[in-house]
Amino acid sequence: MKTKTTLLTIFVCPILIYGQIWDYPVKPGTEEWKKFNSIDDMYLSCQIPDSILYRLSTKDLVDICLNFPALPQFPFFNTPQECFMSYYNNFNGIRELFNRKNAGQYLLKKYTQVSSADYNPQWPLYKQGKFISYYKFVESVLAQTQIIQLMSPEERKLLMKEAVHKMEEKLTNSSLFSDYNVEINLWAMAKLLSSDNKLFVSSKEAKDMQSFLDSGLPVNIDIKTIYEQAKKYAYEDNNK
Repeated sequence: MKTKTTLLTIFVCPILIYGQIWDYPVKPGTEEWKKFNSIDDMYLSCQIPDSILYRLSTKDLVDICLNFPALPQFPFFNTPQECFMSYYNNFNGIRELFNRKNAGQYLLKKYTQVSSADYNPQWPLYKQGKFISYYKFVESVLAQTQIIQLMSPEERKLLMKEAVHKMEEKLTNSSLFSDYNVEINLWAMAKLLSSDNKLFVSSKEAKDMQSFLDSGLPVNIDIKTIYEQAKKYAYEDNNK
């Protein structure tokens, strides 16, 4: 494996110099990918060489992280946060991204570019699934406290507006987006509200709400109330 990494570094670095970004050397559908015997093998093949990782711009690093060859499989984990942490603990690219002070800025920009209008029902099933999963993936990253804290108040408000817009898209296209997709969207909204002390719950609900904020799994949560508070935060409240 060390030999492969060395060879990749030799051939990728010159490409980087000429303005192109690094790409994953092994991807789903290739013969080498089919030979992987475990998830650990997959993650090992996807690590960005250190000689490249720290030279990447934040914009390029966001593109690389969000184009991870195998998007996190949320149904295989107990909670969305557990799923995200599996990705975070096993991929050096996302850990480096969380060290960039402008990560929130570029993640927000990518999020605004996602639209259900781009969905094509004629796509192969795997591509349709990847498109839907991408929403959950990006929103799980944006729901992380570290990313929210990197954003300015203006960026957080823009993110909330976009999250509300995405929720409206999902509710309008309920045959396309599952309840799970809606729940992760709601999780990002709740984390944003909480970060600016705009999430209001009764003392009776406080424990369940904190569990939701920590895990991304809504249990005994008033979804409608969170959604209404999110819309107020985005469109009515000046956050003064």
